[in-house]
Parts: sequence; structure tokens; C-alpha cells
Amino acid sequence: MSDVLIHALAERAEALFLSREMYCAESIMTVLNDGLGGGLDREQARGLAMGFGEGLGKAGCICGALAGAVMATSWFLSRSLPPTTVREASKILHDKFKADHGSSCCRVLTKPVKAVPAKHFAKCSGLTRYGTELAARLILERLPELAGGAHHPRLRRRSRLASLLRRLADKLG
Repeated sequence: MSDVLIHALAERAEALFLSREMYCAESIMTVLNDGLGGGLDREQARGLAMGFGEGLGKAGCICGALAGAVMATSWFLSRSLPPTTVREASKILHDKFKADHGSSCCRVLTKPVKAVPAKHFAKCSGLTRYGTELAARLILERLPELAGGAHHPRLRRRSRLASLLRRLADKLG
């Protein structure tokens, strides 16, 4: 169940990004909060993450997808695990993200595609999906009981819009 749940969460976050409803960090925080029962209302979750998109508000620093993943993971783990565990989880997310993508810096990650908006958009949508998967997996490894509480109705069905948008982004990218 958890792999199915993780993929459903990632697909939903990517769809929010692809539809331009939310940026990367917002999509990740909102979807994980909704899907795993984080207890925040949708606008609170989105508001917490809003300033992290585009490398901290267009500063180009930390990738918003990584920031959203760390934020959501911290939110869930900090409610029942010690601060050292939360910090260790953040380092694990950072190190895995950096190892898989070569950097954790938005500016570095997007430099090769910055001049081509469709490729830039596709790159960021993929990072949003990846960040969601990474965070969800880490959260569920440490708090497996959250998988049983996944109740968000939008996660139960495969999003045709997400599939369409993904194919379009792949075609353009």
C-alpha cells in the first residue's frame, strides 16, 4: 500500500505544479498534509511553503522541491519524534536529493534549462514529484501508521489531468 500511496501523493503534487495552481514547495507541503493527515487546513499548509518556491522567492538558493520535502517531513516527524531524529531526516533528504540530482541549489539545477521555459517547467515538475516521493517515503518509514490514515479522496483515483499534463511536459521538454 505505501508504494501506491507514495506514487499517488507524488502524482497529485506534480499535477498541482503542472496546472500552475501551486509552486513546488507549496504542492509538496499541501499534498502531504492533505494525504497523510497533517492537521493543517489547505491554506495554512500552502502558506507555510509559499516563500520557498523558486529557490527562496526567486533567490535561486535551495530548490523549492527540497525545501518543501524537508518542511513536510519536519512537520510530521516533529509531532512524535525527538528533534535529533527530525534533523537527521532533513540531512538524509538533502543528501539523497543532492546525490540524485547533483545539487540542492535551484540556480544550479535549472541553469541548463533556464533559457527554454518548457524545459525549465518540466525539470521543476519532475523535481516536485521526486521531492514528494522522497519525503513521503521517509515519513512513512518512520511513521508507518500514517499510511493507514491516508484518506484524501483525490489520492484514491488516478488523475487524468496529471497524466495529460505529464505527457505534455515530456513532449515539450
